[in-house]
Amino acid sequence: MLYIVKNKKMIGNLSEEEIYLPKEIKQAITDNFNELKNSGLNIWNGKIMCVDKIIEDNQFVKVLCKKSDYAHYLYAEKNGLPVEYGCKSISAGCVLETKDGYFVVGELGDNTSYPGMLQTTGGNIDEKNDITNGNIDFLNTIVREAKEELNIDLKNEKLVSNHEITYMYIEEIDKQKGVRILSKATIDMTAKELQEHFEKYNEYLINNNLETEFERLHFLKKENAIEELNGLKNPKREYLVNILKYECENNVVTL
Repeated sequence: MLYIVKNKKMIGNLSEEEIYLPKEIKQAITDNFNELKNSGLNIWNGKIMCVDKIIEDNQFVKVLCKKSDYAHYLYAEKNGLPVEYGCKSISAGCVLETKDGYFVVGELGDNTSYPGMLQTTGGNIDEKNDITNGNIDFLNTIVREAKEELNIDLKNEKLVSNHEITYMYIEEIDKQKGVRILSKATIDMTAKELQEHFEKYNEYLINNNLETEFERLHFLKKENAIEELNGLKNPKREYLVNILKYECENNVVTL
């Protein structure tokens, strides 16, 4: 379900408590991660946050999280787990629109956990960089991910306008749910200019043996975004489909 939260304060808190997992589930998670790693995927098992509870009123939305790791998330998403042992991940990103009216969609590379997946820029909350005294800074995650993936500085007011947290998406997939906090921003580049910028940045990453997240970018004209998205055969993040539908049709629930 997609919610509009731009008129509310987003609050995130992380407790020191880890999600309890029985020994046999822990072993299955470890075996699954090692198998994926040995297959050649460029993945690492860092700490992630899992949503425990969401509280909201007329002025704020508060997301309470516990700790787990990426191996747990991957196993739960691909194989499923009982609700009490699931990993409802929390992540943040940005819906980018170029100044000539194109939505920017990234396609994950073959060396990632989800090759070919279409999504916005963004990623998991980083405990070291995005959390202070248990308080989660969603905007910091969003800014950091855009810089890492696209070399776009969302804090640059000369380049970016209308940047604010706008959406909260709670996935409704069968195996497990995730929560995604998303901002919306317009960048002072045309689709062609951003494509050239992206190509130069990816070339720099490759030449310096640095990790690339997106294999390529897709630019969807706002007036035909859904039709163009449906025309792409790649797997698509559930939130991406619903946000573009909202942008085109304005069909959403305000939280």
